[in-house]
Amino acid sequence: MKKIKILLLAVALLGGASAYAQQDWNASVGYSTNAFHGPDCSHFLSTQPMNGFYAGIRHEFYFSALAGLTFEPGLLFYYQSGRNQTGAKPKFVKMHYLSFPMDVKYTFTISGGATGAFFTGPVVNVGLFGNLYDKGVFVTNKDLEDPMHQLTRANLQWGFGMAFTIAEAIQLRASYALGVSRLIPEQELHNNTLSVGVGLLF
Repeated sequence: MKKIKILLLAVALLGGASAYAQQDWNASVGYSTNAFHGPDCSHFLSTQPMNGFYAGIRHEFYFSALAGLTFEPGLLFYYQSGRNQTGAKPKFVKMHYLSFPMDVKYTFTISGGATGAFFTGPVVNVGLFGNLYDKGVFVTNKDLEDPMHQLTRANLQWGFGMAFTIAEAIQLRASYALGVSRLIPEQELHNNTLSVGVGLLF
């Protein structure tokens, strides 16, 4: 948690220093899929990705001295689910969480009215609710007393991706976030997230 707090503080300082005349908003929705990995990851988790969607908003801050380079924090809601093993309970595994991507982005012109961009940065995820994971199996909230086993608790990822903007109004975007911190404190279990979507600039 200390690392996450330090990152949030650094981002807040960077955002305050970079904000000046031109600022853009981007509201987006899209498809997402989540894959688990790590030495303590069960066979089921490693072979059954969880699919769903995301929706949210980003705010782009422009640096006056560095053409094309921007800082783009965001707030996204993710919902992902997958069918559990045959006959196992609960029947479906679900994750609901807020994601805070904090990207540094470089944008370049492709042709008149169209631009491309590459971006990278940390992603902080904060779980809202969902199934629990304990000793290789999914359980419900009623079956597990320790809330620290929450599968969707706070975790850190590192993301990177690319975007394509048309007519300064529509943006196609794809990103991949690699799991950095553990999803459960005492287990080496991480998650990677692929997101593909479309956004409107305003």
